[in-house]
Amino acid sequence: MFRLPWQWLRRKPGPEQVQRVLILHQFLLGDALMATSLLAKARQCYPQADIVMACPPGQVALYAGHPYGVRAFGWHIRNFASVCQLFAMPRFDLVLLMGENRLSYLARAIGARWIVGFAGEQPAHKNWLLDEAVPYATEPECWSETAARLIDGTEPAPFELNAWPVLATALPTAPYVVLHVGASSPTKFWASSNWHQLAERIRGHGWNIVWSCGPKEEHLLASLPMSGTDMVMDGCLSLPQLRSLLAGAICCVSPDTGVAHLAKTAAVPLVMLFGPGDATVFGPGRFFSHQRCVAVGMAPFPCRNQHEVHFRPVQWVERCSRRFGEQNNECGRAKCMEAITVDMVWQGIIDVLQIQN
Repeated sequence: MFRLPWQWLRRKPGPEQVQRVLILHQFLLGDALMATSLLAKARQCYPQADIVMACPPGQVALYAGHPYGVRAFGWHIRNFASVCQLFAMPRFDLVLLMGENRLSYLARAIGARWIVGFAGEQPAHKNWLLDEAVPYATEPECWSETAARLIDGTEPAPFELNAWPVLATALPTAPYVVLHVGASSPTKFWASSNWHQLAERIRGHGWNIVWSCGPKEEHLLASLPMSGTDMVMDGCLSLPQLRSLLAGAICCVSPDTGVAHLAKTAAVPLVMLFGPGDATVFGPGRFFSHQRCVAVGMAPFPCRNQHEVHFRPVQWVERCSRRFGEQNNECGRAKCMEAITVDMVWQGIIDVLQIQN
């Protein structure tokens, strides 16, 4: 707070002065992966800079291949040792905040020369130490394009797999489709009966199935009849291993959750099930436009009527971030997911693979 009155004296460094960049976030997997565009933009604009991304520890292994030459550092705001390590790093010329502007206080404390974040976070005091507040787009666009707005300049080139090589690992030999049944919220779960019917159609087409879910989601697979050729990956893979599994698949079917966005970085044809989420915001966008992706869902939907992203009002967004439950302003029955039929998802597979039904 002592530094706040002197804010007006700070000057934005020119591109040639930016030698060290810190991308600081505590995002869940999906939002972090969609912001790969920011990594690409940072490398495009600062080709000689040392770029560090401070992210949740569980995501670090995924970036071991240094996509776009970016180094990942695992940290958490409640992990004192990791915060101390940030203080011990050489001073950063530029700090980019993709989500929570409260982290600007930490960025200023570690000596950042210039701090950029998105405008409009509530409450307003979180924005006080930003040097530059970037507004969200006034027209609909994907979060991948929005994330890249933190840096001035032209959009980064669309994602290509050679920018982020896939870990070499053993894969199933027969052609397979990954069906990921887990999600970040129960409001995104698709009914077991639907997964069962979809699996029957996939097997009838001569493809094997790899069932996937996250840790502590094994119960979602318990009621699904399995074939002798099915494989089950019930939260037992690391993120690099799961990305490798996805890269070898014919296609992936998943709700709008972290694994779906991981599939984008694996360049696997993807069918995303959109219930409460906004397909415009969380679909492929321009950055992932070279990856085949089909969004399946009912748009518009009556209760998909909230207009915010990352605690900021964005009027053109149509989504539902209500928690699952029976209390006021909660969702006890995800009718938006019930509206997605097996026929719709199967047609999505046909479309994304560009084959005849």
